[in-house]
Amino acid sequence: MGKTDANGVDLSGVTGRLVQTVDLEKGPAPQAIATDTRNGYVFVLQMESGSQTDTEQGNMRLNRIDRLTGEFLDSMQLKGFGHGISMGVEPQGTDTYVWTEVGPLHLTKRADGTVKAAFGKAVTRFLYKKDAILDGNSTELRKFTPPGSTAGTGPSIDPVNNLLCVMYHQSGKRRFTRYDLAAAAAGNWVPVGTTFVMRDCDGLPETCVDEEATPAVPSRYPLEPTLTSQGYTVLGDVLYWYQWAPYLYDDDPATLPVDGFPGVAFLTSYSWTTGERFDRQVVTSADGLTRREPEGAAVEVDPATGETRLLFGFSNTVPGSTTARDVTISWYPTKPAVDGVKVLADWEDLTLAPGVSPGTQPPRGRLIALAGTTYLQLRGTLTCDAPGLTADSGIATLPHRLRPTHRTRANVPRNNNTGRCVCRIEADITGELRAYGAYSDNPITWIDLDGVSVAWR
Repeated sequence: MGKTDANGVDLSGVTGRLVQTVDLEKGPAPQAIATDTRNGYVFVLQMESGSQTDTEQGNMRLNRIDRLTGEFLDSMQLKGFGHGISMGVEPQGTDTYVWTEVGPLHLTKRADGTVKAAFGKAVTRFLYKKDAILDGNSTELRKFTPPGSTAGTGPSIDPVNNLLCVMYHQSGKRRFTRYDLAAAAAGNWVPVGTTFVMRDCDGLPETCVDEEATPAVPSRYPLEPTLTSQGYTVLGDVLYWYQWAPYLYDDDPATLPVDGFPGVAFLTSYSWTTGERFDRQVVTSADGLTRREPEGAAVEVDPATGETRLLFGFSNTVPGSTTARDVTISWYPTKPAVDGVKVLADWEDLTLAPGVSPGTQPPRGRLIALAGTTYLQLRGTLTCDAPGLTADSGIATLPHRLRPTHRTRANVPRNNNTGRCVCRIEADITGELRAYGAYSDNPITWIDLDGVSVAWR
């Protein structure tokens, strides 16, 4: 059972959805996420190539997505920047400035000496420019390398307290230091408060719990013994660390797990003041993706509600492909439920299919959480152009925030024709809402959605 931290986040609690299964510019998995809520964008970093050839080391693609519609907008290329450990974005008017790692590169290698991954050893800030190519060696970039840093680094922004946090490695330990965001942008890197040092167990008693050791959790397959960092973020006194325990399997494709979970995702919270772990939970949100890998964490303040939210992302294989990836971003709320009900997505209009029109009340949907269960609720009516639906058909598309990762269905009223007065509607991962039960000799001319309240996950 989880606990509610100082920010109001319960890592075992309900989660909402920001965007779902948005295709990215390149094939490899996303690495880091951040949002510009002022201008309405989601930014997603991904490696340029999964193979990471000598000419591609540290090359990344920065994707820009419409925050409300989930539409992919454009991207820019970052050459020689790193791996995408984490990122932050800073709106300035209609512009967006982006914080990422940048070269010089720290290379990790496989047993045969080939390069496995490239990580930026410094952090930088730059203006996002559509379709631009930015070289990590450009003299225009102002870089900061944390003192004593020996490996990869990565920035993250606390937008509530206007702080920039930088993760780095020193003396074999993972460290996090915070800076005033505006001062850092001006090149003034004076630490704010203490540096958080992630505990390891070197030289400590056997009772010590290593924060990077895979916990014993139920799993269909053996897990890697060491957790892989998938991102982090900070909000106030709480540090959130996103980690992954991949399944152990050899290179034979026949042994690759086919359940869509190539490992187990964990979110852990720590008190910055004491350094102690507050909670660690297995992340179960968005569990119906084809290939679900945890990627990226961030904090945003929702412009519609003013609620601070902890974002966490997932990579997924684009249906019909083997290498193309898309991104899904979920979030934890920080505000408590009111009278037992937590609204995770308020009423939004559905996009109606051709030949379908709104009735007296337009079709709308929302998500609520009640007693730990999340429900998709629909309301309104729709009418179908003559002669009506004569076969199973799509009738609408749900907004990204409402799309389930498992097929969701309900029985709803329709026009009474020879005693047939109910049809079935279903929504799937694509957000398509379909109606079933229409025939050429018994068409559906209208559907009432007012009674729909169905478990969403």
